[in-house]
Amino acid sequence: MVVTARSPTRLFGVIHFAADVPTMASNLHTPTRNQEAYWVSILFASLAVLLAFGPLQFESPVAPATPVSDSATAMTPVRQPTLRPLYQVGAFKYECRECHRSSPTPNTAGHEFTKHTDIHLAHGINTRCLNCHHPTNREVFVDDFGGEIPWDQPQLVCAKCHGPVYRDWQHGSHGRINGYWDKSRGEQVRLKCIACHDPHHPPFQPLASTPPPHTLRMTPPSDSPHAGVRNPLRLTDTLPAADHTGHANREVNDE
Repeated sequence: MVVTARSPTRLFGVIHFAADVPTMASNLHTPTRNQEAYWVSILFASLAVLLAFGPLQFESPVAPATPVSDSATAMTPVRQPTLRPLYQVGAFKYECRECHRSSPTPNTAGHEFTKHTDIHLAHGINTRCLNCHHPTNREVFVDDFGGEIPWDQPQLVCAKCHGPVYRDWQHGSHGRINGYWDKSRGEQVRLKCIACHDPHHPPFQPLASTPPPHTLRMTPPSDSPHAGVRNPLRLTDTLPAADHTGHANREVNDE
């Protein structure tokens, strides 16, 4: 058929119809919105099953927490001595002056105890009872000039010989303080020396150190599930070795 200028509408209509044929054919293969949502849901459900039951399990590089003894955080003092001049025998309590009024304390060193046989005196060169106890008043202690120190202030007796330690105790770097850092929320209780130390046998019993926090920069790789992987965040490559003092020597890598 010969197309003349007398039929422009038909010409463009034919051309337009011919151009729409591939568009309509492509629409037959294009998924609808509902089909897309269906397949996306299937995909996410498959990923969820894979993560829940598949091999792609998360392994934390941080080692599990080390159990810490309750004694490391307990607020109860190691010792709970009385701050009154009392001596207990069985179910009976006596004031010191009841006996020492008629039984004077020997003012010699190294004598055998005929009374107070439960006391084990091992206080270095301090082997005389009257170095700490008042010679005439058993209800108090004695200072370096013969004055009286109240029984409930035993730290002043310790300060006679342990001046630097007493200074540290005053500033909080020795001993223990229970309570609140913020004093507006509650009081602070500074434990006295005899709450930890036996005054007649003062060396403190050794305690196991509390383990450090388990972080990437502090935990040796051998303590971690990723022991075979070199992690640039770690500072240690080997377990710290203990020296003759029992303290760990930790080598730091500057890599």
